[in-house]
Amino acid sequence: MTRSGEVAGRWFERAPGPWAAALAAILLASAGSTAAAQERPAVSSDQPVVVLEADTLVKDDATQTITAEGNVEARYQGRTLRTKRLIYNLVDNTIRAQGGVEIIDPDGTVRYADEVEVDERLDTGVATGFGARIAGGGTAAAAAAVRPSPGRNELQRVVYTACPICKVEGGKTEGPTWTLRARSAVQDQNSKMISYRDVVLQFGGVPVIYLPYFAHPDPSSGPRSGLLPPDIGSNRRLGAFYQQPYHWAISPFQDLTVAPRVHGNVNPILGLEYRKRFYSGDLRLEGTVSYDQDFDGDGNKFGEESVRGHLFGNGLFKIDDFWSWGFGVERAADDLYLRRYDLNGEGRARGPFIGDNLRLISQLYTTGQSENTFGSLSVVSIQGLRAVDDSAVLPLIAPLGELEHVVRDPFFDGQLKLQASTASLYRQDAGIDSARVSVGGEWRLDRMVGPGMVVAPFAQTRADVYRIGNAPTAKDEAFTRSVGLAGVEVRWPFMRPGRNFDVILEPIGMAAIGYGDNDVRIVNEDSLAFELDDTNLFRPNAAPNYDLWESGARGSLGVRATARGHDNKSASVMVGRRWRDDAEPRFNRLTNLDDETSDWVGAVDADLGQSLQANVRFRVADKDLSLVRMDASVRASLWRISTEARYFQVDEALRPGDPNREIRGGVGIRLTDKWSFSYNLQRDLDSDINLGQNIHLMYRDDCTFLDFGYVRSETTDRVLGPNEGFQVRVGLTSLGVFGGGD
Repeated sequence: MTRSGEVAGRWFERAPGPWAAALAAILLASAGSTAAAQERPAVSSDQPVVVLEADTLVKDDATQTITAEGNVEARYQGRTLRTKRLIYNLVDNTIRAQGGVEIIDPDGTVRYADEVEVDERLDTGVATGFGARIAGGGTAAAAAAVRPSPGRNELQRVVYTACPICKVEGGKTEGPTWTLRARSAVQDQNSKMISYRDVVLQFGGVPVIYLPYFAHPDPSSGPRSGLLPPDIGSNRRLGAFYQQPYHWAISPFQDLTVAPRVHGNVNPILGLEYRKRFYSGDLRLEGTVSYDQDFDGDGNKFGEESVRGHLFGNGLFKIDDFWSWGFGVERAADDLYLRRYDLNGEGRARGPFIGDNLRLISQLYTTGQSENTFGSLSVVSIQGLRAVDDSAVLPLIAPLGELEHVVRDPFFDGQLKLQASTASLYRQDAGIDSARVSVGGEWRLDRMVGPGMVVAPFAQTRADVYRIGNAPTAKDEAFTRSVGLAGVEVRWPFMRPGRNFDVILEPIGMAAIGYGDNDVRIVNEDSLAFELDDTNLFRPNAAPNYDLWESGARGSLGVRATARGHDNKSASVMVGRRWRDDAEPRFNRLTNLDDETSDWVGAVDADLGQSLQANVRFRVADKDLSLVRMDASVRASLWRISTEARYFQVDEALRPGDPNREIRGGVGIRLTDKWSFSYNLQRDLDSDINLGQNIHLMYRDDCTFLDFGYVRSETTDRVLGPNEGFQVRVGLTSLGVFGGGD
């Protein structure tokens, strides 16, 4: 053996590669006075080098090896190797690391081993007692590993998990919640995929599922093509079903998911979802297609076979800094198609107009907005899903336009809002067509007067042009209408500070007089279901849109009392009513404007933090103080228990044929830090049936989600009766979510 300084001199003469140059530099630096007199090896500035650090470096001339011991660390092109002992063979340029070997890749992946033999570039090699911590949270371990080429690890007797290993809680050491154990596996760092042969999924060390082959992206991977976790379940209508999605990552900017689903009682359906991101916006389309007969709530078929399906989609794209355009599509082959196959997605925002589970909305629109201006132009089509819906009644709205510009008036410094609007509705066959163009303006000025009184004068004016066609009792005609109003709103809040809370009492009054009336030739299209309540009691024109107008003199009085704690807790009560100089026959009982005096309206709110939140909105009859409408909700939380409930009641005269008393609520219990239980119920109190209920037992930790659920509905819609089903979902970090159902 020779001293390190002597090694440096002879190493420089040999200099077989980047390892040699780096070792020479390090050895020269560590050689003390002996090495100081020798010339430092020259290394090309553009030549990749390995940097080696260790407590001691020794060369053995007999075996042609260099041994580094003690805190050994080698770095090469972003890759780092750490070990207790490293032996470099000068003949075949191989490196053997022994004891606590750790290799860190540039992407953050960390591999461990008891012993590793690799080439000089740390690209290929063999390891025993292998382990890898993958960037993104995955961990793999194997009895042995072979790295035959850069970026590819072949593992034997392998274990993989995305859970923390040997996590210490309360002095205890616990293993991972779940593991994949396989006879062999391949980790491809180039494709970011891990594939297994003869793999078993274990929970808590107990085998649950065996698969001859399984593959998944590693946690550091971006979007990948491949099979997604299946959807498995069973219910009364479809029977047992299995859906197997396949995800095709077409490019970094678009993908397609194909999801065939087979059922025990009915024919299969094919689901598709396409997404694409453009430089100016995003596009998403999803739908299903099937070829089958109609079937009832028990899966019994009837009628002729035909192609059926549905399509949901939306897109939003930027034109410039002011304008953008978009579309939304919601269409189903028939009224019951979505419910038959337990498909959802209706009621999502796909544009300015949002449908629900009773009506689907398709729309094409453009919008523009700046600090003081807003404009929109839309075309809207509606598909009704109720038995009573008639396509001849539901219109095509083409177009629906709004333009609004807000400025400060130069005389009083009030707010002036200039508005323009248009709407055209077309119906099939003998349905009534209508068109409207409106222009107008609103003005308001808020001023403080005297000791805290807020006085706000206001005024509105508008001109409408209507054209009505296909009316059953009149010929097609065009006509105009002019409406307007002026008035004042007064608020005078009084405040009493307290040690723990402040009390605020605020009387509010509004008085206005308007001109113009409700022409009997105007078809009410846009104000069919509004109601005067606590939220719009002081609105000068209670009718929210254009077709109806509140004429004559009117006034509103109310008072709001608020207790506001210094700890941000609060409670408030508001009550008030409205008066009119004359009854308006165009306003029905639902609007609360059908008489000279409205019913009493009010609200009670309480916010005591997470422990209790409550809200009650009510309407009480003017004549006998009977309850006309109430909507009450409460949320509470105590220790491990949280609950919420809502009670809804409305006078049958306001909503004939619809449920008049309904309650919905739920309770959640945290059984442990990881296990929880929930129960939710929606019940029609008039018919004594449960519109929906579900029970869930859930487990969640930092790598696992389990959900065992039961769902039941007692509703009947034509041939579809009550339904129930069981649901099991398993979510594993980096593997996805397994299971499903209704």
